[in-house]
Amino acid sequence: MGKNKVLPWFFGFFGLYFIVRYIRANWLDAPSFIRYYFTDLLFVPTMCLFALFFVRLLKRDQKLTISLPLIFVQILLVSLYFEWYLPNYRSHIHPYTSDAWDVLMYVLGGLIFWRLQKKFL
Repeated sequence: MGKNKVLPWFFGFFGLYFIVRYIRANWLDAPSFIRYYFTDLLFVPTMCLFALFFVRLLKRDQKLTISLPLIFVQILLVSLYFEWYLPNYRSHIHPYTSDAWDVLMYVLGGLIFWRLQKKFL
C-alpha cells in the first residue's frame, strides 16, 4: 500500500476544528465568522477526508477519490439533517436553529475538499 496522504490533512482539519471550538469557548469576542460559521466550513471536508481514508484502507487503493456528485450528496444530506430535520423535529432536546449561511459553508467546504483532493490527495 502506498503512502497515505489523507491522514495529515484529516488531522489538520480536525485539529483546526478543535482550535476553533477552544476559541469559541474561551474568547467571547471572537469574530462572528469564527464563532458561527468556521466549524461548518470545516465539517464537510473533515467528513470527506475521514470517509476517503477508510475507503482507501478497505479497498487498498490509494488512488480512489470521491466524485463531485457524491460530495454534493453529502452536502445535501448534512444540510437536510442539520438545517431542516434537527431544527424542526428535535428542538425540544437541544435548541437547533436553521441557517442558510450554514448551508453555504457546507457547500464551500465541499468545494474546498474537491479542490484539495484534485491537487494533493
